Amino acid sequence: MEKNGFSNQVRWYSFILCILVVLIHTQNTDIFAGQSSVVNGIESFIVERVARTANAGFFLCSGYLFYRNFSMDRLGYKWKRRLFSIVVPFAAWNFFYYILRLAASKTTVLGGYSDQEVIWNLNEVIQAVVNCKYNQIFWFLQFLIIYTYICPLIYLLIHNKYTGFGALTGVLLLAGGGYLNQFGEKLPAVVNWLFLYMAGSYLGLHGRRWVEEPKRRRGPLLFSAAGAAASHLFFAFCPGLTGQLLYYLFDAALLWNVLGCMRLPETRWWMQDTFYIYAVHFMIVRAGNKLAYACFGSAMGMGLWMFALLPVIAVVFCGYSGRLLKRYLPFVWKIMSGNR
Repeated sequence: MEKNGFSNQVRWYSFILCILVVLIHTQNTDIFAGQSSVVNGIESFIVERVARTANAGFFLCSGYLFYRNFSMDRLGYKWKRRLFSIVVPFAAWNFFYYILRLAASKTTVLGGYSDQEVIWNLNEVIQAVVNCKYNQIFWFLQFLIIYTYICPLIYLLIHNKYTGFGALTGVLLLAGGGYLNQFGEKLPAVVNWLFLYMAGSYLGLHGRRWVEEPKRRRGPLLFSAAGAAASHLFFAFCPGLTGQLLYYLFDAALLWNVLGCMRLPETRWWMQDTFYIYAVHFMIVRAGNKLAYACFGSAMGMGLWMFALLPVIAVVFCGYSGRLLKRYLPFVWKIMSGNR
């Protein structure tokens, strides 16, 4: 696949995953408590069976792009790029949300915006910036930063095709076996998603031909479709984290290969700022759902309407506000978008 075609497919893939992430947070069954059980069932099915693929897809894609054309002599360059594209905006957005919550807690009208007590001190700033205390949707970036900076260890495990596959299998069994649950919640979660990131990393080192197969070849599509069917069947009969991680992997790979077999048009300008959409959308969808409920309650299937419309509203808002930031506050945009 030529470079422009590959980059365009990555943008399409990232945009679709981003919309799925928005749908996860648009789910409003907790707000529209009185809506039909059928509506709740539709939303739950879309979120749990379809949209959850987004997290796996982002880790898979991130690992692949980091290790595509990777060698240890490029490590410093890779770390420097990720510092400005991930670490700086991660800290900036976390601090922004902390200030927003702090300001809201001091305002009479918005005082009940959060159940968390918000105070100003150095420890709270550190908790906000490093541990995403007031911006919990950034857990994905926190994990991604960890994986980026333990790159030498990951590379040592997977640089050989055969021992790398064994290491990948070992991480899957370690995660699925629950052996790390005694160490709290964070470490098991890091290892769980590490499997998806390492799978992408392994493909970046050893599977470029498979991932970037020309569109006329259907082998990768059929393989990922068979893998998705088999992993879902395995999970149905043996529910557990191992099966779940496997169907996440194959579902994410299947989406990539479906796109690879399509004649994709160039992504539009409003589809390309996926990081900005990811960073901003939560405020929009939660506020939109609460405002709609305050005005209309559960009448007219309003919960389902908002579930469908809010992703569109989030994309439109981010598209035009992003253009304004690029034009009038370019330095702020570079910081908040990671200079994407």
